[in-house]
Amino acid sequence: MKSLVAMVTGAGGPAGRAVSEYFIESGIAVMRADMNVIAGSDFTRLPAAADQEFIQALEQELNRSQIGLLVPTVTEELPKIAICREAIRRRDCAVFLSESEAVLTANDKWLTVLALSRQGISIPRSYSGSSKEALVADVPFPMLSKPRCSRGARGIELHAHEGELPSVLSETRIFQEFLDGDEYDVNLFGEPGGSCSACVVLKKTTLKNGIIGNALSVQRVYEPDVAELARSAVSTLGLEGPIDIDIRRGSDGSPRILEINARVGANVRAAEEVLTAILANWRSQL
Repeated sequence: MKSLVAMVTGAGGPAGRAVSEYFIESGIAVMRADMNVIAGSDFTRLPAAADQEFIQALEQELNRSQIGLLVPTVTEELPKIAICREAIRRRDCAVFLSESEAVLTANDKWLTVLALSRQGISIPRSYSGSSKEALVADVPFPMLSKPRCSRGARGIELHAHEGELPSVLSETRIFQEFLDGDEYDVNLFGEPGGSCSACVVLKKTTLKNGIIGNALSVQRVYEPDVAELARSAVSTLGLEGPIDIDIRRGSDGSPRILEINARVGANVRAAEEVLTAILANWRSQL
């Protein structure tokens, strides 16, 4: 008989807490894992994703605790776990995660831009490189810059004019036009083959830094064009499992994809259909 214990990584973070709480409320036994373990807590410590021992430690814990479902919620862990996805599944442990190439594309915001633009999917005007002249020619002010590979809104900056740009551009950052319309957080569950069994659009009603940053509050809304844009991205990139997509409208009202997280989003408790889909897919394999 397959194990009915689920492991949630990054359990101390917003997404990890949301998943863990929902599973426990649903009667699922949960092992909460994190790189930071508070004294006296029941968390299981795993090394940081950058640690060479991460995968070995993860696999040892999966075996030792007879885990039947793995839900990774830390962006940096995804590429390593994606490489081992099939090996993990052969251990009778379900993991709903995209293939390695799709994860690597989603984790790199510039690769995401290139992949989506090749298929004609709407994105902001974007640039990554070392030429300030090319940047100013390609992207209008005001513009945002952020690390190509990062979690959430870490490292994001707003530039109103050329004088606010860094003196030397780094190819590790991406620059994008600032879209001044409403921003959305779309939570989906991608099935193999490109369809979505869940798709919930959340409007970000309050942002941490006023007009940019992580959402402090969200509201479920009906925005068919936003939902369709998100579904198109999932299908185009071949994404599977829980997906979190940030989308914003431009001054023309058209939605454009800002970035994609190939994992559960921090606001998933407002989109519980995604969590229900995880459990339904897991239970169908038991």
